[in-house]
Amino acid sequence: MTKTVFENCNLFVGTSEKLVSDAWFVVDDETGKLVKSGSGQCTEDVDKRVDLERQYVMSGLLNAHTHIGSLSLNDPSFPTTETSVTYNALKNLRDGLRGGVTYIRSCGVPFDVDVKLKQMRKKLPFEGPELKPAGMPISILGGHADYMVGENKDENVSHLVNSPDDVRRAVREQFKKGAENVKLMATGGIMSQGDQVDDTELSLEEMKMAVEEAHSKHMTVCAHAEGRLGIHYAVVAGVDSVEHGFYVSDEDIELMKKQGTFLSPTLIAGRLIVDHGKGKLSDFSYQKMCDHVDAFYAHVGKAIKAGVKLALGTDAGTFMNPLENSSKELVELVRAGASNYQALRAAGMGSAELLKVDKEYGSLEPGKYADFLVLKENPLEDVKAVQQEDKQVYQHGVRKF
Repeated sequence: MTKTVFENCNLFVGTSEKLVSDAWFVVDDETGKLVKSGSGQCTEDVDKRVDLERQYVMSGLLNAHTHIGSLSLNDPSFPTTETSVTYNALKNLRDGLRGGVTYIRSCGVPFDVDVKLKQMRKKLPFEGPELKPAGMPISILGGHADYMVGENKDENVSHLVNSPDDVRRAVREQFKKGAENVKLMATGGIMSQGDQVDDTELSLEEMKMAVEEAHSKHMTVCAHAEGRLGIHYAVVAGVDSVEHGFYVSDEDIELMKKQGTFLSPTLIAGRLIVDHGKGKLSDFSYQKMCDHVDAFYAHVGKAIKAGVKLALGTDAGTFMNPLENSSKELVELVRAGASNYQALRAAGMGSAELLKVDKEYGSLEPGKYADFLVLKENPLEDVKAVQQEDKQVYQHGVRKF
């Protein structure tokens, strides 16, 4: 076993609001895992030493809400095909790793490209974060994810359901394919052209069925939920996470705390639409976001301050929102009311717990993978430090960028 020590750094382990100064940690080069850490002079017998020059080290980012492979919304000239989605996904994943993202949960990808890439990776490795795939989401007819893709627009991006039995079949189909996460479209949304954010789409019975079936197979369930009633149904049904949460109520905040339901707000997706969407998106979508953005931040802020479990998600793949810019969500979480530590924890242990990978990811503790970033400035003082363009990115102890 060969070992490398990374030394002379300020280490943010990720489990408490403090830095370990003059820190070092040892990585097993074969497994890519941390085996020991400390501060001061490292006297361990190692094969290689890396001087980090008093820079700041933190865990790689875990993004719990992504859509890899998405094409530009402004380029309707080229059809969305499995080939185009795969091509874009591979680029998105590499760029995401360069941006500091070392683990993602996929929340809906056409043609199950994310599922297929994870299976392919076992024999044909490619650069990018580790991946918990979902494949096709579940939507009602006319719902938020009812739209056509393919060379001739002859395939739907979603499983379209009309009953709990339809939902059970859809979950089982995704399980058979190899999906590890189920994406439910509980309400209308911003980018869909035929509904409003408070349109309640999947029924309570349908979501209960999805959760029961998915959890029996060790899959996680996330719900796109923006309107109050759809959020309530999702929480009562027992989803693992509410995505977005524009109008989460005080009642559901308390229920989420009691049940341990996570909130993955994806604030940056909304912020980018408000700041840059005028004249580039449909007036319908742009105005919807403008109408709801203040309530979005206010309700998310209330949930954060109340102590709801928080994960970092960005809705990567949406308008002007590439995976590589995931660190921008940290700034938006702070804008909504999170402390710097709460935002950073969401991007580490929070997302890792939601994805059920916290035994090996999410913090820089012995026994976990050495996925880490090296920064010039202290992220606990200003989370914008994570946006550093030339930051060092390590995955399993190997420098990638």
